[in-house]
Amino acid sequence: MSTQPPPLVLASASPRRRELLRYLTPSFRIVVTNAEEQWQDAAPASVIRSLPQANVPLTDHPSLTAWYKVRIACTETPDSVIIGADTIVVLDGLVLNKPTTPDDACSMLQRLSGQTHTVYTGIVVVSVQQQTWFDVVASEVTIAPLSRTVIEDYVNTGEPLDKAGAYGIQGLGGQLVQSVTGSYTNVVGLPLTTVHQLLAFAGIPNLVDPSDAYQHWLSAQGKEPLPCPPTLP
Repeated sequence: MSTQPPPLVLASASPRRRELLRYLTPSFRIVVTNAEEQWQDAAPASVIRSLPQANVPLTDHPSLTAWYKVRIACTETPDSVIIGADTIVVLDGLVLNKPTTPDDACSMLQRLSGQTHTVYTGIVVVSVQQQTWFDVVASEVTIAPLSRTVIEDYVNTGEPLDKAGAYGIQGLGGQLVQSVTGSYTNVVGLPLTTVHQLLAFAGIPNLVDPSDAYQHWLSAQGKEPLPCPPTLP
């Protein structure tokens, strides 16, 4: 007698996370949650203790935001494996959120110009049995020196306005990136290797190898891996 695998839910509105997850497994559904509204409810101490180390304030910790997303989704989709993620950009200890205006986007890109910053993605996975795994992945991204004209032209495309740090590496913003050390898909918003591991722990079968998924995603994007240093899934 065969046992049906548990259904998988992605607690995210991000089209980039949805796209990346489909290269690991095609079978999942989306539940859009508003984690920001949940910050008024303090997380249990057990959750705070479980958060992986990240050099950011607790209120900015991406794994905690991911946990809030998953908590909401759990009430809507019981008996499912649920994954949530949140990505932040940090430069010199300052968290660069999504810009609120084009001028704000220009200001962020001027700060990032010629600098190396850290991109953190927090991941939370909850199994059908309510076992919870927390992780955080960090990648170092170096932005090339940018002229004011290059910055303004990029901002005028509109792409930066819904991106943490005011750039999207998978889109036109990839032309601004000099190098990535660590996981490339982490910078996009869903680190495939870590997600593969956590979903396997939670009982999701037949996952595509993350290196293969990464290569297929790159090919679909018309991209090549950054060669120096070689980027990871």
